[in-house]
Amino acid sequence: MIMNYTMLFKKIEKGDIEPLYLFYGEENFLVDEAVKKVISKAIESAHRDFNLDILSGNETNSDEIINIAKTLPFIGGRRVIIVKYREKILESGIDRLIEYCSMPSPTTCLIFTALEMDVRSKLYNTISKSGITVQFNQLNKRDASAWIVKRVEEAGYRIGDYAKEYLLEIVGNNLQRLSNELEKVFIFKYNDKDININDIKFLVEDTKIESIFTFTDSLSSGDMVGALKLLNKLMNQGETSVKIIGMIARQMRLIFLTRFFKEKGIPLSELPARAGFPPFLLKGYLNLAEKYNKNELRESFFRIQNADIRLKSSDIPEKRILEKLVFDLCSR
Repeated sequence: MIMNYTMLFKKIEKGDIEPLYLFYGEENFLVDEAVKKVISKAIESAHRDFNLDILSGNETNSDEIINIAKTLPFIGGRRVIIVKYREKILESGIDRLIEYCSMPSPTTCLIFTALEMDVRSKLYNTISKSGITVQFNQLNKRDASAWIVKRVEEAGYRIGDYAKEYLLEIVGNNLQRLSNELEKVFIFKYNDKDININDIKFLVEDTKIESIFTFTDSLSSGDMVGALKLLNKLMNQGETSVKIIGMIARQMRLIFLTRFFKEKGIPLSELPARAGFPPFLLKGYLNLAEKYNKNELRESFFRIQNADIRLKSSDIPEKRILEKLVFDLCSR
Protein backbone atom coordinates (compact mmCIF):
# COMPACT_ATOMS: atom_id res chain seq x y z
CA MET A 1 0.00 0.00 0.00
CA ILE A 2 1.25 3.49 -0.88
CA MET A 3 0.59 5.92 1.97
CA ASN A 4 1.34 9.52 2.98
CA TYR A 5 3.30 10.27 6.13
CA THR A 6 0.37 11.63 8.18
CA MET A 7 -1.65 8.46 7.66
CA LEU A 8 1.43 6.38 8.46
CA PHE A 9 2.04 8.19 11.75
CA LYS A 10 -1.61 7.75 12.77
CA LYS A 11 -1.40 4.00 12.17
CA ILE A 12 1.87 3.70 14.09
CA GLU A 13 0.52 5.70 17.03
CA LYS A 14 -2.38 3.24 17.23
CA GLY A 15 0.14 0.39 17.43
CA ASP A 16 -0.77 -0.86 13.95
CA ILE A 17 2.68 -2.08 12.86
CA GLU A 18 3.16 -3.82 9.50
CA PRO A 19 5.84 -6.48 8.81
CA LEU A 20 7.26 -4.54 5.85
CA TYR A 21 7.96 -0.86 5.09
CA LEU A 22 9.80 1.26 2.55
CA PHE A 23 10.54 4.86 3.61
CA TYR A 24 12.25 7.01 0.98
CA GLY A 25 12.63 10.64 -0.05
CA GLU A 26 14.63 13.79 0.59
CA GLU A 27 13.12 14.68 3.98
CA ASN A 28 15.48 12.62 6.11
CA PHE A 29 14.13 14.11 9.33
CA LEU A 30 10.69 12.56 8.74
CA VAL A 31 12.21 9.25 7.63
CA ASP A 32 14.20 9.06 10.87
CA GLU A 33 11.12 10.10 12.87
CA ALA A 34 9.04 7.35 11.25
CA VAL A 35 11.69 4.74 12.01
CA LYS A 36 11.90 5.85 15.66
CA LYS A 37 8.12 5.70 16.03
CA VAL A 38 8.01 2.14 14.66
CA ILE A 39 10.80 1.03 16.98
CA SER A 40 9.15 2.59 20.04
CA LYS A 41 5.84 0.83 19.30
CA ALA A 42 7.22 -2.50 18.10
CA ILE A 43 9.90 -3.28 20.71
CA GLU A 44 9.96 -2.80 24.45
CA SER A 45 12.97 -0.70 25.44
CA ALA A 46 14.41 -3.51 27.58
CA HIS A 47 14.53 -5.87 24.57
CA ARG A 48 16.00 -3.54 21.92
CA ASP A 49 19.56 -4.81 22.31
CA PHE A 50 18.30 -8.25 21.24
CA ASN A 51 15.49 -7.47 18.78
CA LEU A 52 16.80 -4.48 16.82
CA ASP A 53 19.21 -4.77 13.88
CA ILE A 54 20.45 -1.80 11.83
CA LEU A 55 22.13 -2.78 8.55
CA SER A 56 23.72 -0.99 5.61
CA GLY A 57 22.08 -2.07 2.36
CA ASN A 58 25.24 -1.36 0.39
CA GLU A 59 27.30 -3.69 2.61
CA THR A 60 24.84 -6.43 3.62
CA ASN A 61 23.78 -9.25 1.30
CA SER A 62 20.23 -10.42 0.82
CA ASP A 63 20.75 -13.76 2.54
CA GLU A 64 21.90 -12.06 5.76
CA ILE A 65 18.81 -9.83 5.78
CA ILE A 66 16.50 -12.78 5.12
CA ASN A 67 18.13 -14.94 7.82
CA ILE A 68 17.77 -12.22 10.45
CA ALA A 69 14.20 -11.50 9.34
CA LYS A 70 13.24 -15.16 9.76
CA THR A 71 14.80 -15.40 13.22
CA LEU A 72 12.23 -15.36 16.01
CA PRO A 73 12.45 -12.34 18.33
CA PHE A 74 13.94 -12.66 21.80
CA ILE A 75 11.25 -13.18 24.50
CA GLY A 76 8.37 -12.83 22.05
CA GLY A 77 7.24 -9.50 20.66
CA ARG A 78 8.72 -8.36 17.36
CA ARG A 79 12.08 -8.13 15.71
CA VAL A 80 12.80 -4.86 13.86
CA ILE A 81 15.36 -4.65 11.06
CA ILE A 82 16.39 -1.32 9.51
CA VAL A 83 18.12 -1.58 6.14
CA LYS A 84 19.68 1.73 5.10
CA TYR A 85 20.87 2.31 1.57
CA ARG A 86 21.60 5.27 -0.65
CA GLU A 87 22.07 4.02 -4.20
CA LYS A 88 21.58 0.53 -5.63
CA ILE A 89 20.60 -2.12 -3.16
CA LEU A 90 21.81 -5.67 -2.94
CA GLU A 91 22.17 -6.60 -6.60
CA SER A 92 23.35 -10.04 -5.53
CA GLY A 93 20.46 -12.15 -4.30
CA ILE A 94 17.85 -9.45 -4.89
CA ASP A 95 15.39 -12.04 -6.24
CA ARG A 96 15.50 -13.97 -2.95
CA LEU A 97 14.89 -10.75 -1.03
CA ILE A 98 11.92 -9.92 -3.27
CA GLU A 99 10.57 -13.43 -2.65
CA TYR A 100 10.80 -12.84 1.13
CA CYS A 101 9.09 -9.44 0.79
CA SER A 102 6.16 -11.07 -0.98
CA MET A 103 5.50 -13.11 2.19
CA PRO A 104 7.25 -11.35 5.11
CA SER A 105 7.51 -12.93 8.54
CA PRO A 106 4.69 -11.71 10.83
CA THR A 107 7.08 -11.61 13.83
CA THR A 108 9.51 -9.24 12.07
CA CYS A 109 9.19 -5.62 10.99
CA LEU A 110 11.58 -5.04 8.09
CA ILE A 111 12.11 -1.38 7.14
CA PHE A 112 14.01 -0.21 4.07
CA THR A 113 15.07 3.45 3.94
CA ALA A 114 16.47 5.29 0.93
CA LEU A 115 17.02 8.74 -0.47
CA GLU A 116 15.71 7.72 -3.88
CA MET A 117 13.76 4.74 -5.19
CA ASP A 118 12.99 3.41 -8.65
CA VAL A 119 9.20 3.07 -8.54
CA ARG A 120 9.39 0.78 -11.58
CA SER A 121 11.56 -1.77 -9.78
CA LYS A 122 10.26 -5.17 -8.73
CA LEU A 123 11.36 -4.57 -5.14
CA TYR A 124 9.33 -1.34 -4.92
CA ASN A 125 6.22 -2.97 -6.37
CA THR A 126 6.53 -6.03 -4.14
CA ILE A 127 6.86 -3.93 -0.98
CA SER A 128 3.92 -1.76 -2.10
CA LYS A 129 1.73 -4.87 -2.44
CA SER A 130 2.85 -6.74 0.70
CA GLY A 131 3.67 -3.81 2.99
CA ILE A 132 3.63 -0.01 3.05
CA THR A 133 5.67 2.46 1.02
CA VAL A 134 5.88 6.14 1.99
CA GLN A 135 7.65 8.90 0.08
CA PHE A 136 8.90 11.65 2.38
CA ASN A 137 9.23 14.81 0.29
CA GLN A 138 10.13 18.18 1.77
CA LEU A 139 6.97 19.67 3.24
CA ASN A 140 5.30 22.66 1.63
CA LYS A 141 4.56 25.72 3.77
CA ARG A 142 1.04 24.60 4.74
CA ASP A 143 2.15 21.11 5.78
CA ALA A 144 5.17 22.53 7.63
CA SER A 145 2.78 24.84 9.49
CA ALA A 146 0.62 21.87 10.50
CA TRP A 147 3.78 19.99 11.55
CA ILE A 148 4.78 22.87 13.85
CA VAL A 149 1.36 22.90 15.52
CA LYS A 150 1.47 19.14 16.07
CA ARG A 151 5.02 19.21 17.45
CA VAL A 152 4.12 22.06 19.81
CA GLU A 153 0.95 20.29 21.03
CA GLU A 154 2.84 17.03 21.58
CA ALA A 155 5.24 18.93 23.83
CA GLY A 156 2.29 20.31 25.82
CA TYR A 157 2.47 23.90 24.53
CA ARG A 158 0.35 26.25 22.41
CA ILE A 159 1.63 28.57 19.67
CA GLY A 160 -0.06 31.69 18.29
CA ASP A 161 -0.62 32.11 14.55
CA TYR A 162 1.74 35.11 14.29
CA ALA A 163 4.44 33.23 16.18
CA LYS A 164 4.04 30.22 13.88
CA GLU A 165 4.12 32.38 10.73
CA TYR A 166 7.19 34.24 11.93
CA LEU A 167 9.00 31.00 12.76
CA LEU A 168 8.28 29.64 9.28
CA GLU A 169 9.33 32.90 7.66
CA ILE A 170 12.75 33.02 9.33
CA VAL A 171 13.56 29.31 9.40
CA GLY A 172 11.72 27.96 6.35
CA ASN A 173 10.46 24.38 6.09
CA ASN A 174 13.67 22.68 7.20
CA LEU A 175 12.21 20.29 9.80
CA GLN A 176 15.50 19.56 11.50
CA ARG A 177 16.14 23.23 12.20
CA LEU A 178 12.48 23.84 13.10
CA SER A 179 12.72 21.00 15.62
CA ASN A 180 15.95 22.38 17.08
CA GLU A 181 14.53 25.90 17.41
CA LEU A 182 11.32 24.64 19.01
CA GLU A 183 13.33 22.67 21.57
CA LYS A 184 15.05 25.91 22.57
CA VAL A 185 11.67 27.60 22.94
CA PHE A 186 10.29 24.74 25.07
CA ILE A 187 13.28 24.93 27.42
CA PHE A 188 12.96 28.71 27.70
CA LYS A 189 9.19 28.70 28.29
CA TYR A 190 9.24 25.76 30.76
CA ASN A 191 5.93 26.06 32.68
CA ASP A 192 4.53 28.93 30.56
CA LYS A 193 2.65 26.99 27.88
CA ASP A 194 1.78 29.85 25.49
CA ILE A 195 4.35 30.67 22.79
CA ASN A 196 4.00 34.12 21.21
CA ILE A 197 5.84 36.00 18.49
CA ASN A 198 8.08 37.82 20.97
CA ASP A 199 9.39 34.46 22.23
CA ILE A 200 10.34 33.49 18.68
CA LYS A 201 11.97 36.87 17.97
CA PHE A 202 13.97 36.62 21.19
CA LEU A 203 15.15 33.01 20.81
CA VAL A 204 15.35 32.20 17.09
CA GLU A 205 18.09 33.71 14.98
CA ASP A 206 16.42 35.36 12.00
CA THR A 207 19.30 34.88 9.56
CA LYS A 208 17.05 33.95 6.64
CA ILE A 209 14.64 36.87 6.77
CA GLU A 210 17.41 39.32 7.70
CA SER A 211 19.54 38.16 4.78
CA ILE A 212 16.84 38.36 2.11
CA PHE A 213 15.47 41.71 3.31
CA THR A 214 18.96 43.22 3.57
CA PHE A 215 19.82 41.69 0.20
CA THR A 216 16.73 43.19 -1.46
CA ASP A 217 17.35 46.52 0.27
CA SER A 218 20.92 46.53 -1.06
CA LEU A 219 19.63 45.87 -4.58
CA SER A 220 17.05 48.67 -4.38
CA SER A 221 19.63 51.06 -2.92
CA GLY A 222 22.21 50.28 -5.61
CA ASP A 223 24.64 48.92 -2.98
CA MET A 224 26.39 46.43 -5.25
CA VAL A 225 29.18 45.54 -2.80
CA GLY A 226 26.71 44.86 -0.01
CA ALA A 227 24.40 42.87 -2.31
CA LEU A 228 27.28 40.67 -3.54
CA LYS A 229 28.36 39.98 0.05
CA LEU A 230 24.81 38.96 0.96
CA LEU A 231 24.56 36.82 -2.16
CA ASN A 232 27.63 34.91 -0.97
CA LYS A 233 26.10 34.64 2.50
CA LEU A 234 22.87 33.15 1.14
CA MET A 235 24.82 30.63 -0.96
CA ASN A 236 27.01 29.73 2.03
CA GLN A 237 23.82 29.10 4.04
CA GLY A 238 23.04 26.35 1.53
CA GLU A 239 20.53 28.17 -0.67
CA THR A 240 20.60 26.98 -4.31
CA SER A 241 20.86 29.42 -7.21
CA VAL A 242 17.35 28.59 -8.40
CA LYS A 243 15.97 29.17 -4.91
CA ILE A 244 17.84 32.47 -4.51
CA ILE A 245 16.47 33.81 -7.78
CA GLY A 246 13.03 32.62 -6.70
CA MET A 247 13.44 34.53 -3.44
CA ILE A 248 14.43 37.67 -5.35
CA ALA A 249 11.44 37.31 -7.70
CA ARG A 250 9.08 36.77 -4.75
CA GLN A 251 10.42 39.84 -2.96
CA MET A 252 10.02 41.98 -6.06
CA ARG A 253 6.48 40.70 -6.55
CA LEU A 254 5.57 41.54 -2.94
CA ILE A 255 7.17 44.98 -3.26
CA PHE A 256 5.11 45.57 -6.41
CA LEU A 257 1.88 44.42 -4.74
CA THR A 258 2.60 46.58 -1.68
CA ARG A 259 3.05 49.64 -3.88
CA PHE A 260 0.01 48.75 -6.02
CA PHE A 261 -2.41 48.24 -3.12
CA LYS A 262 -1.14 51.29 -1.26
CA GLU A 263 -1.74 53.46 -4.33
CA LYS A 264 -5.22 51.94 -4.61
CA GLY A 265 -5.98 53.24 -1.13
CA ILE A 266 -6.24 49.84 0.57
CA PRO A 267 -6.04 50.32 4.38
CA LEU A 268 -2.64 49.34 5.73
CA SER A 269 -4.28 46.86 8.12
CA GLU A 270 -5.63 44.94 5.09
CA LEU A 271 -2.58 45.27 2.85
CA PRO A 272 -0.58 42.23 4.12
CA ALA A 273 -3.50 39.85 3.49
CA ARG A 274 -4.07 41.34 0.01
CA ALA A 275 -0.41 41.13 -0.95
CA GLY A 276 0.19 37.75 0.67
CA PHE A 277 2.70 38.23 3.49
CA PRO A 278 2.48 38.15 7.33
CA PRO A 279 1.49 41.45 9.04
CA PHE A 280 4.81 41.79 10.88
CA LEU A 281 6.58 42.29 7.52
CA LEU A 282 4.44 45.29 6.50
CA LYS A 283 6.90 47.98 7.58
CA GLY A 284 9.75 46.36 5.65
CA TYR A 285 7.75 46.09 2.43
CA LEU A 286 6.46 49.67 2.73
CA ASN A 287 10.05 50.91 3.02
CA LEU A 288 11.18 48.87 0.02
CA ALA A 289 8.18 49.92 -2.09
CA GLU A 290 9.16 53.58 -1.67
CA LYS A 291 12.46 52.90 -3.44
CA TYR A 292 10.96 51.75 -6.77
CA ASN A 293 8.73 53.24 -9.42
CA LYS A 294 6.59 51.09 -11.73
CA ASN A 295 9.05 51.17 -14.64
CA GLU A 296 11.93 50.09 -12.40
CA LEU A 297 9.91 47.17 -11.05
CA ARG A 298 8.89 46.12 -14.57
CA GLU A 299 12.51 46.24 -15.72
CA SER A 300 13.60 44.28 -12.63
CA PHE A 301 11.13 41.49 -13.41
CA PHE A 302 12.44 41.35 -16.99
CA ARG A 303 16.05 40.99 -15.79
CA ILE A 304 15.11 38.34 -13.20
CA GLN A 305 13.26 36.33 -15.84
CA ASN A 306 16.25 36.43 -18.20
CA ALA A 307 18.61 35.33 -15.43
CA ASP A 308 16.25 32.47 -14.52
CA ILE A 309 16.22 31.27 -18.13
CA ARG A 310 20.03 31.37 -18.28
CA LEU A 311 20.31 29.43 -15.01
CA LYS A 312 18.16 26.63 -16.43
CA SER A 313 19.39 26.51 -20.00
CA SER A 314 23.01 27.72 -20.29
CA ASP A 315 26.47 26.45 -19.31
CA ILE A 316 27.44 29.74 -17.67
CA PRO A 317 28.43 29.22 -13.99
CA GLU A 318 25.41 29.85 -11.77
CA LYS A 319 27.23 32.23 -9.45
CA ARG A 320 28.31 34.38 -12.40
CA ILE A 321 24.69 34.62 -13.61
CA LEU A 322 23.52 35.74 -10.17
CA GLU A 323 26.35 38.24 -9.85
CA LYS A 324 25.40 39.68 -13.26
CA LEU A 325 21.78 39.94 -12.05
CA VAL A 326 22.96 41.81 -8.94
CA PHE A 327 24.94 44.20 -11.17
CA ASP A 328 21.91 44.80 -13.42
CA LEU A 329 19.48 45.35 -10.55
CA CYS A 330 21.84 47.68 -8.71
CA SER A 331 22.48 49.68 -11.90
CA ARG A 332 18.84 50.25 -12.79
